[in-house]
Amino acid sequence: MRKKKNHVFADILQTVTRYFLVLVAAVVLMIAFSGVRVVKSGEVALILRFGKLVGNTYEDQVHEPGLLFAFPYIIDEVITVPTGNVMEQVVTTHYTSGPMTSLRSNGYVITGDQNIAIISASVKYVVSDPVAYALHIKNIPDTINAFVSTAMVNEAAGLSVDELLTSGKDDFARAVMERAQAKLSAIEAGITIGTVELTNVSMPEEVRDTYEMVNSAAVSASTQIEQAKQYRENLLPQARAQADTLVAEANSLYSNSVAAANADLAEFWGVLDEYRSNADLVRTRIYSAKVSEILAKIEKIHIVQDGDTKIFIP
Repeated sequence: MRKKKNHVFADILQTVTRYFLVLVAAVVLMIAFSGVRVVKSGEVALILRFGKLVGNTYEDQVHEPGLLFAFPYIIDEVITVPTGNVMEQVVTTHYTSGPMTSLRSNGYVITGDQNIAIISASVKYVVSDPVAYALHIKNIPDTINAFVSTAMVNEAAGLSVDELLTSGKDDFARAVMERAQAKLSAIEAGITIGTVELTNVSMPEEVRDTYEMVNSAAVSASTQIEQAKQYRENLLPQARAQADTLVAEANSLYSNSVAAANADLAEFWGVLDEYRSNADLVRTRIYSAKVSEILAKIEKIHIVQDGDTKIFIP
């Protein structure tokens, strides 16, 4: 009986040992092949060997998509970096959707004219340096949020609230992007910001309606001013053209009148010289000419006989 029990125990021990050896072999194989990775499209990989980056040049350090062979993970650590995609992050540090009942717990910026505005933005960026991205900064989202939020505060301090909410939006977003990118480049974060899009720029809820009324009135005034300028631009050329026409007509009338007066004057001086030479002859000639002009205008002529005392002209 004792021999039988020993035999059963030996069988169990042998079976356990066999499975243990299989498990150990599987673990060893997993560890051995743990360094084999497939780098996907749109990604690159870096290898850290005992915490140190492998490779002396950029080409040796950065591994393109494809099959990657590295030592087991207890020796090498493979880090993948997304380089082919545009990543997006929302920054709401200075934005509050509800009432600003407590300024200490709500986000906002102060403009250059001492007003409060709330801003939210969407930041789109790409990884431009995989090595710096993977090794220099531990938390990229927090870093971007901090730098963009700080840039918003700095740039808002140089604008009036009207500029920030209306015509200055694009310039403000561009300035925020440039300031944040300068900070990221200074710490070698390895990312490049493509755009900073302002998704919401407004006044706090408590004063939003009042500001919108004021803004609407300002827009209406600006529209009326532009319409008046347009009317002026259309009216002035017409008035100038009409004035030029009147001046031209007056000049023409003046020239014609002067010419006619000069002609009459020349005729007068000519007749005067003749009159001084032979007054009777000139008088008779002028009289005959005037009578001829008058008779030419009369349709019917009645000849009156000598001695008639009645003249009837129908």
